[in-house]
Amino acid sequence: MNGRNKPELPPGAENPYAFLNGSLSLLLVEDDPEQLSFLRTLAGSFPCYRISTATDNSSAIDLLRSGRRIHTCITDLGMTDIGDDEFYLLRQYARHCSMVVLTGASSPHKGATCIQLGARAVFDKGSTFHPAEFMRTINELTLISIVNHRYSESTGDTFNLATKILLKTNPRSVTEWADNLRITDRQLRNLWHTGSGFGAKHLLFLYQCCKSAFRYFESKLFPAQNDTQFIPPSTPKHMAEYFQNHQELSGYLLK
Repeated sequence: MNGRNKPELPPGAENPYAFLNGSLSLLLVEDDPEQLSFLRTLAGSFPCYRISTATDNSSAIDLLRSGRRIHTCITDLGMTDIGDDEFYLLRQYARHCSMVVLTGASSPHKGATCIQLGARAVFDKGSTFHPAEFMRTINELTLISIVNHRYSESTGDTFNLATKILLKTNPRSVTEWADNLRITDRQLRNLWHTGSGFGAKHLLFLYQCCKSAFRYFESKLFPAQNDTQFIPPSTPKHMAEYFQNHQELSGYLLK
């Protein structure tokens, strides 16, 4: 990871998604200053992220317990300042936000252990690390955290199935989402309100909005590797107007 070129937006590039700036929370846990600086710069290329950092598990726990929502946590292995346990954060918080592990360890056993403990992805810091792939994964996992932070493909309840259908099909409306799930609009709206306490229409808007922003910046930062087929259902201008007219949306992201 060290010494890799850090992506930058083209000179003069606009930010049509500025209304989302700092709305999504990303926590970086890394005890190597150079690696931490690299990750912060890489993730900071996506303005929608509000980035917090910690250099050990204890500092990370303070942030995770602060009451401020963390959508995705990227953590290094090897930090054993709590209970001499490098997997401590995974054991305690994998069900509360999307956890991604960065490791320089070559042992496949550690990677398997991370997945068993709830990590949604494991990346090697070495020569196989690719910034574009890494950030696409982080962005997708942040979307999962926004929609349903307890999502699991192996869980067969209807709320998880509705989440899976949303992520897989990218519906343009609640009606289309319900049709894909083979239930009625009313059933989907009731299901989502019961499962999350938030409306299905607003949740779908946030999903579309954040995904559109991610795809926009991915296309600017990694143009040669941008192969998405996602088509936004609305323009950034209309999204901004809707977002600004519904203050509960930002409250949902930050709570």
